[in-house]
Amino acid sequence: MAKPSYKLSSVLFGHTSDVRAIATFANGSIVSTSRDKTARVWKPSGNGKDYIETAVLKGHTNFVSSVCIINPSEQNPKGLIITGSNDNTICVYEQDQIEPFHIIKAHQNTVSNLKTGKLENTFLSSSWDMTAKLWNTNDLTKPLVTLTGHTAAVWCVTDLIDGNIVTGSADKLIIVWQKNGSIRFKLSGHSDCVRGIVPIKENEFLSCSNDATVRHWNSTSGTCLGNYCGHENYIYSITALMNGTYVFTSGEDRTIRIWLNGEIDQIITLPTQSVWCIDLLPNGDIVAGSSDSIIRIFSPIPERYASLDKLQQFEEEVAKTIINNQQELGGLKIKDLPDAKALQQPGQKEGQTKMISDGNNVVAYSWSQNEQRWILIGNVVGASGGSTATSGKQLYNGIEYDYVFSVDIQDGVPPLKLPYNNGQDPWVVAQKFLHDNDLSQLFLDQVANFIIKNSQQAPILNDSIQYTDPFTGGSRYIPGPNMTGSPSEFSSRSNQSYSTLSSVSPSYIPHMKYLKLEQANLLAIIDKLSELNAKQECTFKMSEAKLEIIKHLIENKIHGEHIADAIDILKQILNWPENLVFPALDIARLAVLHKDINEQISTPDMLKMIDKHIKPGALASNQMLTFRLLANLFYHEKGENFCLSYKDDILKAVCNLNSLGNKHNQIAISTYMLNLIVALNKCNDTSGKTRILNAMFMILPRFNEPEAVFRALVGLGTLLAATLNPDERNELIEAVRQSENILGVLKTMSENAHDVNIQNKVANCSKQIIDLIT
Repeated sequence: MAKPSYKLSSVLFGHTSDVRAIATFANGSIVSTSRDKTARVWKPSGNGKDYIETAVLKGHTNFVSSVCIINPSEQNPKGLIITGSNDNTICVYEQDQIEPFHIIKAHQNTVSNLKTGKLENTFLSSSWDMTAKLWNTNDLTKPLVTLTGHTAAVWCVTDLIDGNIVTGSADKLIIVWQKNGSIRFKLSGHSDCVRGIVPIKENEFLSCSNDATVRHWNSTSGTCLGNYCGHENYIYSITALMNGTYVFTSGEDRTIRIWLNGEIDQIITLPTQSVWCIDLLPNGDIVAGSSDSIIRIFSPIPERYASLDKLQQFEEEVAKTIINNQQELGGLKIKDLPDAKALQQPGQKEGQTKMISDGNNVVAYSWSQNEQRWILIGNVVGASGGSTATSGKQLYNGIEYDYVFSVDIQDGVPPLKLPYNNGQDPWVVAQKFLHDNDLSQLFLDQVANFIIKNSQQAPILNDSIQYTDPFTGGSRYIPGPNMTGSPSEFSSRSNQSYSTLSSVSPSYIPHMKYLKLEQANLLAIIDKLSELNAKQECTFKMSEAKLEIIKHLIENKIHGEHIADAIDILKQILNWPENLVFPALDIARLAVLHKDINEQISTPDMLKMIDKHIKPGALASNQMLTFRLLANLFYHEKGENFCLSYKDDILKAVCNLNSLGNKHNQIAISTYMLNLIVALNKCNDTSGKTRILNAMFMILPRFNEPEAVFRALVGLGTLLAATLNPDERNELIEAVRQSENILGVLKTMSENAHDVNIQNKVANCSKQIIDLIT
């Protein structure tokens, strides 16, 4: 007689957003967590299949991402509920309480997974901060051990009966740890993020991944014992009976899959996109949480099946979802997608993607500039696929987001990535974006408004950016962009105030920190350097060994006694012919951000090299990169002193320029001047302030690039506002009042800036300076 199949038993409504984690008590109670910022407790009603919501737990301020439980014991007679959140905390509750009795603040990022430990009263936590920790509920003030070794977000953690701990990460690795925190094995095999781990024997466990596979491992030998294939998309959750005979998985292909001895025994399809989490109840039923905010329970026991009406309704919902999926894809109607004839038209840029309707399927192609043809990526499955390129889930650094915006900071410059989840405070996200990318605090409102305007339906597939060399017209190289100071060229943005902010204009002055110009396509720089090195005459040509040292220098892998060798080689390539030296200048402006390099390169010899590139008639590319180098030199004390010592020489060169060049050059010059003003204020150099103010009178009216104007205005305002001595300040203010050119710029900019995208900040800054001098 065939054994019964799992069928729907019960449906639990209460959450208002994705249910991301599930845990079950030995008495049959369920704890669920959600992106609605709550955890909820559900207890059996007594009829064998229905559940009642008995508590909504408080304590977290952001998405509740993980949960585990400690069953009642002599030490914890009520049992414990432990939850982790995107607010970076772990809350610990007694089972009958809704407020936590302890909050753990030991992780620096989202607590991605919690797992009950094999030893009594222990649990484990993993985090996007690349660590995992083992805890004992007897002392929640510090972990028993902290595991540090992954290079990306740690998504899952568990311990085994043999005492080892196992973690899985977005770095695609599984690490087996000994009790003392030392690494026993690093296991590779998965080709994408490892999302779940479950023990099945004393020294064996299973792992699931975004690569849509399950792998079977031995922790003693560090070997893979098998590979289960069957899912069509990301696998998010895995659980199993302890002997591993039955395994249960769920994922992005709308299914729960039940495996018997490594083979699929049953597939349960749900009427929702993502089945985020599953667990087993003590009676063998499966409880699942999904992206439609619903918890569903499936039972293999006919007596616990839902009524015929509810089963029929569930099947109709599943069928309707499948039909809708066949008709639409991520908001696009499949019938409106082009057919294969569209592939006869060439793409516009490297990596451009195109979706093609192929009967009932949608196929994604990517354009190859080198091969001049469309290359098949694969099928696009239900607005998702088995990869980041075709998935409705947006991944960034191995972490999942609703949106990952590509923010175009400047024409021809690699975009910065701005991750964002629905429900987050745009201002908090914007602040982190500025911090992570060393962008100026001046632009917090602008980034936040960009998020507000663009956090709508995001496309499934995004075109990548094609980079071209603006100096030679070839390759993919472009000298690193300038924009650690201002994201001034978002493709779209809103200038309306967010409702939680006052209508008062943001204050841009005084500005007291140096702006770094460090965005760069490192691989492209190395490629261009190698290409130009091959064209050099013997006098200048570097050996492969020296090229490798420069490569390590760019990647910040040069330390100790090797720094001197790297500096010598850098100085050699800085003497390349003027038409070929620009990659060396780009490398130098990145290298000086590191203290040891900065100290050794900030010498009088450097002034000779700088001088020839900032004179009238110098190549525009070299001039721009040299000013970027000068701006970055301020970042460490030796470079700061160098720039202060030679400020008169450099300012004289700026004032003598026949042209301030294109917008990239102007922004580099204005950034150097702003950083010089910050330095002069730090050391309270009165004569230096007068010198740069006179230079500003000559240069500011010549800027026509809005961002350069803005930085120069911030510098001017900072010069005035940060001068504390009243007499000195009044002298500087009086000098500004006497400059008709500066007053004209301030008046014009306060009324009508040149570029609508930065009009508000230029106008506001101008008004703030006018207020200072009147």
